[in-house]
This record gives sequence, structure tokens and C-alpha cells, in this order.
Amino acid sequence: MFGGEDEDGDFLSPSGGAKLASLFGLDQVTSQGNESFQYTAPKQPRKTSSQAPESQKQPGAPAVLLASAVQAFKYTNGQHMKQGKLGAAVLGNHTTKEYKLLLYLSQQKPVTAARIHVGFFFTVQLNNYCTFYDDQRQNWSLMFESEKNASDFCKE
Repeated sequence: MFGGEDEDGDFLSPSGGAKLASLFGLDQVTSQGNESFQYTAPKQPRKTSSQAPESQKQPGAPAVLLASAVQAFKYTNGQHMKQGKLGAAVLGNHTTKEYKLLLYLSQQKPVTAARIHVGFFFTVQLNNYCTFYDDQRQNWSLMFESEKNASDFCKE
């Protein structure tokens, strides 16, 4: 039907190669190949984290030792004014031995802070209440949601 001719012989170059490049006279060294068709593995992406791990944070930066939700009251003009539900946290750095009590609305909105030192008074009261003075000498009263939360916070 197609005849007994060897049609594959039409595509062979005079030099005897069967590569497509040999048809156009581009058959150079066979071991090199075309550079545009060579596979190169992708490079691994570098870890570019904006936050350093705990072990690489600066030595003076405080860490959160304990945090709890509280109802906060600020003593103003002879009465306790309700400030609403706030977060209360004990921050500290064991290497520099600096500690602080922080009241906050959110991570970016601190309400007040009190440095914990030899003259710092944190008074534990009945019914899960505690009181303290902040760095601006304002009196604060905290009501914890449970006795366990109050106990753990006071121990820290």
C-alpha cells in the first residue's frame, strides 16, 4: 500500500543523526544539548518571618507570663468607675528581672501599666477581687471570672 520504501531515511541528516536540530545544521556537540531545554531545580524560598521566634527575640523584650480576662474598675472621685471587660497580663523578663502588670483592650490598645517592684502593692480581696496602683498612681480594682483565675494570677 505505501510501498516498500524506507520513509524514515528522508529525515536523516547527511551526518547520520536523527535529531531535529540536524535538519537545520544546528547539531553541535550532542552531550551539551540546548540550554533552553535544560532543567534547573527551583531554589528553596528563604524564611522571611516578620516575627522572630521566642529564642531570637531581643533580650530586653518582656514575655507574657500569664493573661486573664477581668472586669476592671478605676477609682475616681471617691468611687469605683466600671471600665468594662479588659485583659490583664503579667509581663516579665527573667534575665533582666523586670516585670509589669498590664491592662489592655486589645494587643495594640493598652489601658494602663504598673511596674512590679519592691514597693508594688497588689492586694488580694474577697470575691475574686484584687487592687493595685498603676504607674500614674491611679487605683484599680480587678474582678476575676473565677477563684482559680484570681488565684493563678495572684501567684504569678
